Amino acid sequence: MERENLKIFEEFRSHAKPEMLEDIRLFLGVEDGVGECRVETDDSQKIYVNIVLEKFSYLLAKNIFLHLSEFMRHSYFNVYACEEMEERVCYHFITGLSGKDGVKMEVAFH
Repeated sequence: MERENLKIFEEFRSHAKPEMLEDIRLFLGVEDGVGECRVETDDSQKIYVNIVLEKFSYLLAKNIFLHLSEFMRHSYFNVYACEEMEERVCYHFITGLSGKDGVKMEVAFH
């Protein structure tokens, strides 16, 4: 994806709370088609979710991502971009409250 398309994602400051990681793990643990997942955050509080599907499908990845984004969404704004590659999909997602307080996530499916 071109750099200028990701500008909003780069400039947004994430405010992830530690309990969010466990909430995401629990949520994905009951989603059909999820083989395994790893959830972590970096120093900037951006959340990284790496999901291995039981059987890769672009449609399954999209459905799981939409369920996850609905679960994580804040009330003021929600923005995502998707990159589809061979046997891999990556979503960049930000959600926030007024004043740009929210969460930034990168969700990758394999």
